[in-house]
Amino acid sequence: MTPFPSSTRKDIRLPKESFYIHATLTPAIKRAMVDDIEQIVWSHTLTAETLNVNASDKVRQIDVLTVTLKKRECNEKIFEVIEKAIPRHILFLLRFKNECRLLIHFKEAYENVKGKFRIVESYSTDWQPEEEVSLTITGLDLERIYHNFVYQIAGNKLTKEPGRELAKAIEQNQEAEKIRNRIARLEDKMRKEVQFNLQLQLSAEIKALKKQLLDTTDKE
Repeated sequence: MTPFPSSTRKDIRLPKESFYIHATLTPAIKRAMVDDIEQIVWSHTLTAETLNVNASDKVRQIDVLTVTLKKRECNEKIFEVIEKAIPRHILFLLRFKNECRLLIHFKEAYENVKGKFRIVESYSTDWQPEEEVSLTITGLDLERIYHNFVYQIAGNKLTKEPGRELAKAIEQNQEAEKIRNRIARLEDKMRKEVQFNLQLQLSAEIKALKKQLLDTTDKE
């Protein structure tokens, strides 16, 4: 993994108890914070100044949180809660023993509500040996750097195309996934259907959805 510049280093431990105050935790999430998380370290802060790139109005700061886990599989809702509690963009580096994975939530600011964001989509790499985890800092400004982080972590789940904004790519990907799920449900229903006329209706609906899916993926 490409190390972050020394100018970005913070290394501040964030007590888990601080999220009990600044975040809304269900009993299940509070239990998971205790059972699943060993420690949370604010390891780096990426800004226009610390990276020597152009500033961005939409992405002013990216905090890198290194989270050491007590177990490999944990409650993923924990990271959404942390994300919502911190009014900045976050890159998670999750560690368990000698393995790591990267997690990022693409989020956008609410209109006319300062400091509030909504999570649009989440992406994660697979677990890998720490030395094999790869992430590069590319972009002329902080927003492009953040977008490139999302593309790198999403891997083949997102296709980067010139002229298409990341938010649009994610929207089209989400739309395509909904159509695929609908097709799968209808195909399962058709396999169980015994009436021929209903099979024909389902087949026609599936065909129409497959065309819609093709039109959607052609936009990607």
